Amino acid sequence: MKDLFQYWDSITKTWGDKKIVLFLDYDGTLTPIARSPSQATLSPENKELLRHLVNNPVFQVVIISGRMLADVKQIVGIKGVIYIGNHGWEIEGSSMHFESLIPVQTSSVLKKIKYELMTQLSDIQGAFVEDKGVTLSVHYRQVAGDKEFLVKRIFDYICRPYHRQHMIKIHAGKKVLELRPPVEWDKGKAALWLLRKHEILYGKGNVLPVYIGDDSSDEDAFIALKDKGITVLVGYQKFSAADYYLAGPREVTGLLRHIVDGAYEKL
Repeated sequence: MKDLFQYWDSITKTWGDKKIVLFLDYDGTLTPIARSPSQATLSPENKELLRHLVNNPVFQVVIISGRMLADVKQIVGIKGVIYIGNHGWEIEGSSMHFESLIPVQTSSVLKKIKYELMTQLSDIQGAFVEDKGVTLSVHYRQVAGDKEFLVKRIFDYICRPYHRQHMIKIHAGKKVLELRPPVEWDKGKAALWLLRKHEILYGKGNVLPVYIGDDSSDEDAFIALKDKGITVLVGYQKFSAADYYLAGPREVTGLLRHIVDGAYEKL
């Protein structure tokens, strides 16, 4: 991977008159990772920068998150943004319509698992289950280090039988374990779906996706958008499908500022 700032000027020269679809993850990208999801708030500076980009017709801003759609819409709260929640399972904005692919039986399975997880994890301080409607997340960032193995063991004991029967999919993130519907759908497929929608509007070859994210779930998008756009990992790691990297959320803010400062030259 290459440092994005070192190549940014040459990258922007290739934009031409293209529509830029700017995908931004939320936690760990627009905001630093917090001890609990409720503590990860969008800074006034980032909010203002996003508003500038939304008001520029060159850009379509997309916030893509593992959070549920209602949550990410509320915490960002900017009109004109396309919001993608639950790792791609929920999409809303700019007259976009997305048909859910969730099997009917998945809801009842997740309800049963949620009850079992909440019961078994209730004695572990700091562990909690987040019900995001179409997905479930077990957070353990606030769990004592010597208890983390217990959270994972309980999770595996409860969830693996359902996974073996292809009733759910399991994904591990940063101090979070997630359950998703058993359908091949993720951030990468959601990004491609949205990209095709824009290509219908503006013409194939006239749309450039720029995807910035920090988590293992963003790797699906980095792979899907390979050779189709610009992919950026927040936080360097040796094994990533992203083409470029930024050191952390502060550099993401710096990049947004850099884009806004030069964006109106494209109008």
